[in-house]
Amino acid sequence: MNENNSSRKASTSELIKKLEKYSTGGREASIPVITVCMEPGSGGHLIASELAKQLDLKLYDRNMLISIGHLADTDSQFLNSMEKERPTAIHDFITSLLDKKYVPTGDYLHYLKELVEVIGRVGNAVVVGRGANFILPPKGRFSIRVIAPLDIRIKNVSLKYGVTLEEAKKRIKHREKKRKTFVKESFSKNIEDFKHYDLIINTARMDLETSVNAIIGAVTGAQANGAFEKENTYILRKRR
Repeated sequence: MNENNSSRKASTSELIKKLEKYSTGGREASIPVITVCMEPGSGGHLIASELAKQLDLKLYDRNMLISIGHLADTDSQFLNSMEKERPTAIHDFITSLLDKKYVPTGDYLHYLKELVEVIGRVGNAVVVGRGANFILPPKGRFSIRVIAPLDIRIKNVSLKYGVTLEEAKKRIKHREKKRKTFVKESFSKNIEDFKHYDLIINTARMDLETSVNAIIGAVTGAQANGAFEKENTYILRKRR
């Protein structure tokens, strides 16, 4: 076993120990993992944060980059920039030759999957974005997609960042394209395909409180139905 593999396995072992602090003390997790995927400007991160707070779950969002940085032995700020830009394959290859600290997309994806799988084993967590719903099996997660009409999302981004509506629209379109490409290239999936999600939240129709309450109701119902213990469940099944 080479030194890099030994170091990575040791880092993963330490990561598991740290994450287990947020588990249920060795008992089976009552809520496996809730993943929140969102359209830019839809308010999905606000919903994820409030959901984690109300259900007393660990929130994994940009802070995941710190753990990935430890695994990849690189700066989390660098990973943050890489996530925002999502470099092309050519740019990825050239940069990896010029910068020895650069983490190629393939390596980043490996570390990301490794981290999300650990979070999945620990459970009791809300994971924001990063294709987590495509990494975890249906049995181990409840997947949410937060959406809103483009005009509303433009206003949200304009208000949040203090930019013009035109600039807000450019930011949204850029982020949408990068996210869609990342999911397509990494998981061969269409991020906009609703069948990949257990629940769709439209924030044009629901405020923060209503959205969170709707999710909690859905998760509670799934628990009662034993949905987290199954690959699939069916509405048209024989009643006992």
